[in-house]
Amino acid sequence: MKKLFILAVAISSSLLFVQCKKTETLLPQEEVVTTVKSLTSIDFQGTSWKVVSLVSTAKNINLRWDSRSPKLIFHDTYIEMKLGQDLCGKRYLENSGNILTVEGVPNCSISNPNYLLLTDMFNGDFEYQWSATNVDELVLKNVANTEITLKRLDELSTTGLTSSLNVE
Repeated sequence: MKKLFILAVAISSSLLFVQCKKTETLLPQEEVVTTVKSLTSIDFQGTSWKVVSLVSTAKNINLRWDSRSPKLIFHDTYIEMKLGQDLCGKRYLENSGNILTVEGVPNCSISNPNYLLLTDMFNGDFEYQWSATNVDELVLKNVANTEITLKRLDELSTTGLTSSLNVE
């Protein structure tokens, strides 16, 4: 009788283990669909990015930031630009076809010439796509051969500058 009970427990637990194993398996197709979804669209609102580089072949500009890089924080209709000691803003609109339209003259005085170049050249329509060399980087390109590389930051902005930041 004792042997039958142990045998029944062993069989039922092995069947339970096999059933759990079956329900936990993931199909490769589901993983591919999820990955493709995350790479095709970007919701800029509420995201923070650091500027890695600014390259313009037309104007012979090649700027790279390793430390103390400028940061861009995308709110609902404007971009908060943290440029060292300076804080600026520009309007933006995300259009269909991976196009980001940035417009407006920064409403602040910028002391660093490299940051001034960035704010001047970050204007107009930019096509955005993920970098071919780094999956954490986004590349913005416009028709004037200006390329801005951004790296996503995993931080939230709690500066509360909505009321004090005038975007024109």
